This record gives sequence, structure tokens and C-alpha cells, in this order.
Amino acid sequence: MIFLSLTLPVHNEEDIIEKVVEEVIKALDKCKITYEIILVENGSKDRSLDKLIILSKKHKTIRYFISPQGYGSAILKGLRESKGKYVSFMPSDGQVDLSILQKLIDNAPVYDLVKVKRVSRENLGRTFVSLSFDLIIHILFGSVLLDINGDPKIFLREKLKLLKLKSNDSFINTELIIKISKLKWSVLEIPIENINRYGGKSTRHFGTYTEFFRNIFNYKFSPVLKKWNKTIEKEI
Repeated sequence: MIFLSLTLPVHNEEDIIEKVVEEVIKALDKCKITYEIILVENGSKDRSLDKLIILSKKHKTIRYFISPQGYGSAILKGLRESKGKYVSFMPSDGQVDLSILQKLIDNAPVYDLVKVKRVSRENLGRTFVSLSFDLIIHILFGSVLLDINGDPKIFLREKLKLLKLKSNDSFINTELIIKISKLKWSVLEIPIENINRYGGKSTRHFGTYTEFFRNIFNYKFSPVLKKWNKTIEKEI
């Protein structure tokens, strides 16, 4: 059985995706586990999909899929297609120090969720915004105070049916943290230093932040969340 399924959303990463994936393969090979890498192209306007096809032909451990545009859409597609005992996901921009994978994998059987905690960001502004968002979610939803967007995250694939993740955009990480807090999962955060992107541009912009606050409002009063809460009350 495959031990780990790792999903990487790919959006306009034509220039860097091959390098990123090759580095991920090297890191996972060092971990001495069975794995698959799931690449999900979501709305790219460049030749990202062509690169994914090439990578899938070159490596037997790679499968690629296409989803509608949206970080969450790509994550959800990858999770649905995963075959591993454990599932994981992270961005494909090369900002993750991949040496952390061994520690995450070693601790995955001990905790319900293992993830990274970014102790440095590109600048003070990004650090302040991230901390503020984490605190807002903690206050509004009573969630565990974590680095919400710190990826990769690893947990058992069998728990996906309980989480019932729905978010099609970057709010998917927030939805996950809100739900694992409700479920009282044990969580291990491992500190990590952010490294520079391999290339390309960050997708964060003013619209991303307004989208975040809109999602918070919608999710707070969503009948979907209330229905989920009632469903899992029997499980905890």
C-alpha cells in the first residue's frame, strides 16, 4: 500500500514546476516510504499542463489531474484521487524546506495532524497579516490557534469522510483547522523557516484578503457548517 499521497496544486507554474517536483521526489526518496505525487492543474494560462504530462511520463510515482481554478478545488481533487494511507498537500512554489518532510512523516502515526509552523515570512507585513488572520479565526470559531496556512499537512486519508471539506479557494486550510479543532484532533506543529520562491509571483493580493473576510462571514453563518456540526456530534 502507498504510505503517502502528496497533492501539489499547480497554477501558472510553467517555469518552476519541473524543478519543484524533482526536488520533492528527492526529498521523499530519502524518507524511504512508498508515495505518490498528485499534480493538479487548475486554470493555468501558461504551459503548466504540458509540464505535468511530461513529469507523469517520466516518473511512475506521479499522476496528474485537472480541476477548476482555485487552490481549494485542486486540493479537493487531489485528496479525492489519493490512494495513500496518509494524505498531504502543499503549494508548488518551492517555498517549503523539504527537509521537514522526514520529521512530519515520522510523527504522522503519533498525532491526528502534523504540519509546519512558519516562523519567518517574506516580510513583516506578511507575518502580521498571517498572525492576524490566525487570531481572528481562533476568536470567531474557537479553533486551536495554529499557523493556518502552514503546509504541508499530513493526516490519515480515512478521516476525509469525517471532514467533508468543501472550500474551493484558499479558505480550505481555514475550513480544515476549524473542523479539526471541533473534532479535538491532536496536532503537532513543527517550526520551519520559509525559503524564497523558485520563481513566479505570489497570488496574494488585495482581492485575496477581501475574499478571506467574505469567506469568514459566509462560513460563520453557513447552514452547511451547522449541518456538519450536528453530524459529527455523534462522532466525538
